[in-house]
Amino acid sequence: MTAMSVVRLANGGDIRVKLSTEEVRAAVAVVSGSGGFVELPGEDGPLWVRPEAVIAIIEDEKRGAAGFRIAPMAGGTG
Repeated sequence: MTAMSVVRLANGGDIRVKLSTEEVRAAVAVVSGSGGFVELPGEDGPLWVRPEAVIAIIEDEKRGAAGFRIAPMAGGTG
């Protein structure tokens, strides 16, 4: 079973990605502060997201997991 997470964006949108919360957090942290985009694997193909737009990473509730994590912000430690 592939881990799934929901990424909450500053514009109010949510996207579902095929990564665990920790994997998303690590991917966002690598690009954070550079002004670039990070590629996340979505259900229908790759999704390009600015790390600064990520405000939360939530474990997929449809898989019965609970939890909430704040993504690291540019220049912060998360």
